[in-house]
Amino acid sequence: MMKKEEEKRRSFLKHILAGTAAVVGTAAIVKPAKAQSVSAVNPSGETLYHESESFKKYYKTLKS
Repeated sequence: MMKKEEEKRRSFLKHILAGTAAVVGTAAIVKPAKAQSVSAVNPSGETLYHESESFKKYYKTLKS
């Protein structure tokens, strides 16, 4: 009975070790993704931000 239990434990540990090695090996092979550059120009020409009194008050609270 003890032999079977030991074999099960060893088999389990071997499988865990093999699985971990496979994951690490795959992660090492995969190339990291590169971000594509995007221009920051607004194509529509629309003004997206304008400074209002509420924004000025908010910025003053940040400074103090």
